[in-house]
Amino acid sequence: MSFKTPQYLPWRYMLPRDVVLSTVLAFGERAAERYFLPGLHQTPNRIVDPARIDDLATLAGHSIALMMLIWMFFLGLYTISIFTKRPIKPHATAIVGVGLMIVVFVGSVAEWFALPVPPPK
Repeated sequence: MSFKTPQYLPWRYMLPRDVVLSTVLAFGERAAERYFLPGLHQTPNRIVDPARIDDLATLAGHSIALMMLIWMFFLGLYTISIFTKRPIKPHATAIVGVGLMIVVFVGSVAEWFALPVPPPK
């Protein structure tokens, strides 16, 4: 009996794991953005409907959009795996997903620092 992680996981374990991983990463990034960068989600270039700016449905919609972005990269990895006939390592999709969310969060931080400073009261 081995306690080591297997070198390759079967597809039936990889796909559900990656769905959960992408959901957690996308929702976590949007929640972290709202917590650490207050007011960024209320900027004029991010508002579609001002009445629902702080709504949970808006957060879920942005998270689903990020999940679609993550899955574009995941499906690219799966396609490469199929065409080269080499399986994906278990942590490859996690590394790509975390890296992508770091890039998205750094972009949000840069946008937050570029916001105009409100005048003192």
